[in-house]
Amino acid sequence: MKLYALLNIFLCFSGIALAQSPENPATIEYGSKNLTLDQPFLISVVLRDVETRPSVIFPEIKDLEKRSKSATSSVSTVDGRKVVIQTITQEYYARKAGNYLIPEFTLTVNNQRLRSEETMVVFAKTGEADESALADDVAVTEVDDNSQSVFLSVQTDKKQVYIRQGFAVRISLYIAENAPVQMEFYRFNEQLQAILKAVRPVNCWEENIGVEELIRRKVTIRGRKYAEYNMYQARLFPITTEDIVLPSVKLDMLVTESGGAVNVEKKLVKGFYSRPVTVVVRQLPDHPLRDQVAVGQYSLKERLSSDLVYPGESVRYMFKVEGVGNIAAIPAPVIQASSSFDIYPPERSQVIRRSYQNVVGEMTFDYFVVPRKDGEFPLSRYFHWIYFDVEKQKYDTLTSAASLEVRGDDYKLANLSLSGSSGLYDNLENLDSSRMAIDYKEILKDLTNILIVLLLITMVWVFRK
Repeated sequence: MKLYALLNIFLCFSGIALAQSPENPATIEYGSKNLTLDQPFLISVVLRDVETRPSVIFPEIKDLEKRSKSATSSVSTVDGRKVVIQTITQEYYARKAGNYLIPEFTLTVNNQRLRSEETMVVFAKTGEADESALADDVAVTEVDDNSQSVFLSVQTDKKQVYIRQGFAVRISLYIAENAPVQMEFYRFNEQLQAILKAVRPVNCWEENIGVEELIRRKVTIRGRKYAEYNMYQARLFPITTEDIVLPSVKLDMLVTESGGAVNVEKKLVKGFYSRPVTVVVRQLPDHPLRDQVAVGQYSLKERLSSDLVYPGESVRYMFKVEGVGNIAAIPAPVIQASSSFDIYPPERSQVIRRSYQNVVGEMTFDYFVVPRKDGEFPLSRYFHWIYFDVEKQKYDTLTSAASLEVRGDDYKLANLSLSGSSGLYDNLENLDSSRMAIDYKEILKDLTNILIVLLLITMVWVFRK
């Protein structure tokens, strides 16, 4: 009888505990499992309610080559609560078509062990795909010929940018496959911190992809095969018109050389130097908002919760800017004041995907609009967003194409004041802020905790009897 009662208490306790348990804050997710040779297989770690992006080292998978990594962050507001989702994604490429078994593996993220089941991925041939598809032809300006078997390179994808326009920075060590020496990294973490301190410019906004491990990647430079060890990659956005100077940096390697005697080897430390790189920063053309506008390539998506309302009835308007650029620094649209509307400050949400190639994403502004009189109102009169288009090299404007129809009589403020409010903030001074709002979620949580305590007391009582 005691065992039966104890079992019931345990099951009830487990059910309540599971009901209270939050959604798993970290998960492993796969991308598409049917791919062609020019497409990557993606493994992602998704973290919820984590402000800081953690370090994640993805597994080595037999016969698949690790490539680029990207990081996406999403920040939004749901029921007044800030929701943050971080997604870190690793790319894997196959060298030939076939079926590849992805074995079971575990990752440790923020002191939490994540486990993934094994799965099968299929890579199919494309019309012209072969093994050379993975042998990238890398343009490295730091080497003029093929005489250097080993060299350190600081690369940028642009030599000239506008202020607030992004450019990529990549630091890599290249070792030729037929290099006549053997070498290994020497005090690497200590050296890397010194290199980054020297290279990172203070007048730039940095979007860092994050390199937690040295990945060996096969590349081809002017017909010669190399192994690339990427140490750092990021996109930088200059915030002043001062030119960006990336100085020459040094990386020491432990080199093994054969002595004169047979089977006698000697290890010595040898330094490899990069060439300095300069990125010229240009000022934007004259414009009243030159120092405020975003720089990049953008487009507009918008949505009205209803295109037909009555005076005093609120409508929700979404103004979403998406594209390529420094998404996190996008300013809000310029709003034209009007006696026809109450337009309240927007709620912001953003999604940013960071990779070596680009920073892309979207910034959403959600407005509450309350019309005060009837009529047909094109929202282009009230909402527009000016930016500098780097491709067209001129200013452009994203203008609303939506239209709001308002039916009804004009506001009679004197009459409305007797029965209601004409705006969201009217009569704010008359509200009693001392009255506490009822938090039903908190009450339910307290009741659940009380029930758990009662169950524990009952369980102790059963044992004592």
